[in-house]
Amino acid sequence: MYLYVIRLARRVVGLIGFALVAILVAFSLFIHLAPLTGHPLFIIAGGSMEPSIPLGSLVIATPIDVKTIGIGDVVTIRADNGIVITHRVDRVVDIPEGRFFELKGDANRDVDASLVPARAIIGAAEQFVPYAGYGQIFLSSLPGLIATASALGTLILVYLFLAVLERPVRTVPGRAGTPTSP
Repeated sequence: MYLYVIRLARRVVGLIGFALVAILVAFSLFIHLAPLTGHPLFIIAGGSMEPSIPLGSLVIATPIDVKTIGIGDVVTIRADNGIVITHRVDRVVDIPEGRFFELKGDANRDVDASLVPARAIIGAAEQFVPYAGYGQIFLSSLPGLIATASALGTLILVYLFLAVLERPVRTVPGRAGTPTSP
């Protein structure tokens, strides 16, 4: 029974370690490859789009022709001051200076203070991964990398310790009762 529990624990720890590595690799590939395919990623740092897009979500901006943007579409823009905002289009305004958009966060009572020119549109925010922005921030920091490496290292050490415990103890021939391991 003792060996069965040790063997089961080692397999569980191995599966957890494998799953953690697989998740980290998949997440890292997603974070690094999405922008290369023309889909920049942005972290929602404010609650203006809740509950539609939760705080900490990772928004995937899809390039879009500004002529096709309509009321109700969610877009990501880069304001003149460099801040990136994701809001819903409340109104499309065509004036001699060009096309402009009036935006509003779903959680905001009022529309944004100024119209946004079409040149500020980065893309449509049709897809997002809830709370994945927190993971990106965590893994992009030194403490996050250290914590992740420590967790993986701990899993490896526990796995190896359980593997040692699982090995059977044999006695030395000619010396009854003297245990040894192979």
